[in-house]
Amino acid sequence: MDIAIPLTKLKNKRKVFHSEADFQFALAWEIQLRYPDATIRLEYPPPNDPTKYIDIFVRLGGDVYPIELKYKTKLFSAVVGGEKYYLKNHGAQDVGKYDFVKDICRVEAFREHVSGYREGYAIWLTNDPSYWNKPKNDTAGYSEFSVHNGAVKEGTMSWGVSMNEGSIKGREKPLTLSGCYRIDWHDYSRVDAKNGVFMYAIVRVDVTKSRTDAV
Repeated sequence: MDIAIPLTKLKNKRKVFHSEADFQFALAWEIQLRYPDATIRLEYPPPNDPTKYIDIFVRLGGDVYPIELKYKTKLFSAVVGGEKYYLKNHGAQDVGKYDFVKDICRVEAFREHVSGYREGYAIWLTNDPSYWNKPKNDTAGYSEFSVHNGAVKEGTMSWGVSMNEGSIKGREKPLTLSGCYRIDWHDYSRVDAKNGVFMYAIVRVDVTKSRTDAV
């Protein structure tokens, strides 16, 4: 399975999504159309931690593909394709970046606990430039979790000492990746409205622990 194919098809059908759940369902539907023999499950409980769910689980033949999604938005209001969209401002981009990296960690962990693993994906979609732009201050407390265009994520990443304990509550632990991943952002859609530029990144997690890159 090549996740870029259904995602490209989706780009031509849907420029915007109401929510992460809307994005999740639309992508799963597109995967099913592209691969009709695939078995697809949403919110799939992985065997290593059944209390936390994989957003999309695809089984195609004997191969398994877990997919984690994030859809972070800035304030947006427009009519697109005759449909009205109101997107809220999620803010807290430092925590959002941590969560993006954590998605890669979750896919890596899933790889170690399921048979038939072929490839996994962390897919991020946003209209917030704070994610794809490099931080102006490289010493910011969240800099190790930055997912800007061209960033390389590997090894162990931790919060800087300047981070407020209250703002990272529940996310205090460092994140460690076994692979090495380059983050590349691409155009998803452009809508004639404030915050109307949407960008996406796909991080591929190979079946091995060797170096893998985003596309």
